[in-house]
Amino acid sequence: MRTRTLVIHLAFLWSSVVFAQVGLSSDELRLFNLLNEERSKAGLPEFQWNYHLAETARKHTQLQASHKTLSHQLSGELVLADRVGATGLRYDIAAENVAFGSTVQGVHEGLMDSAKHRANILSTKYNAVGLAVIPAEDGLYVTQDFAHTVSTYGEEQFRDGVIAAFNKERQRHRLGAMSARMEPRLHDLACSDNNDAQQMLQTFPTAVNLILFTSSEPEKLSGSMQKMAADGSLRRMDIGVCFKPGREHGYASFRVIALFYPQQP
Repeated sequence: MRTRTLVIHLAFLWSSVVFAQVGLSSDELRLFNLLNEERSKAGLPEFQWNYHLAETARKHTQLQASHKTLSHQLSGELVLADRVGATGLRYDIAAENVAFGSTVQGVHEGLMDSAKHRANILSTKYNAVGLAVIPAEDGLYVTQDFAHTVSTYGEEQFRDGVIAAFNKERQRHRLGAMSARMEPRLHDLACSDNNDAQQMLQTFPTAVNLILFTSSEPEKLSGSMQKMAADGSLRRMDIGVCFKPGREHGYASFRVIALFYPQQP
């Protein structure tokens, strides 16, 4: 038992040293641990620490402290989604808690006593957090930024993932894999702001259908793509993929255009 206790203490010490090396204060480390203790008690996966979110939280908290006010958007600031997106983080949804108090424990208890803030802390929608605690003359200003982060893909990787997901769906319908070809013109269209699928289809006269959709994870096919995967009359797919991050679809989003061609008579 004594050996086990020593290991636990050493593990915690190592964790503290690592976090200290990357700039977390003892208050911030304490608050991070309190969040994950709540999630563990609720049977939820622990949050992963994310430095992009921590950067966003720190800048926002410094502004709150300088203005001596709590707000999710101060004068001259971007909205949360754009602040997080500006760090380069690949994510699809985000949320934020802001708080003020005299101690970390008191701030945490106040957040847990608030239904809305507690919901963010215990949400299954988010897998990562970054936070900041800034001491000021009047107390501690706190920001917690949550997000659902996704894998970082290049366009080629994402395209290959979409093709694999599409053919897995065909297999589910007991259909053979469909050949797929990268089409540079479709890549250019995917990178454009053109959303008129019918107009785009007219420029490919031998194709019978064009599907346009946006996703942040290649295995998440649109309903229309799933329908095409179940169609045994199709023989080939041309595809173009463009990384298009933004507020509307999230900062990990790719725009996908797929053309479908019928079986030869």
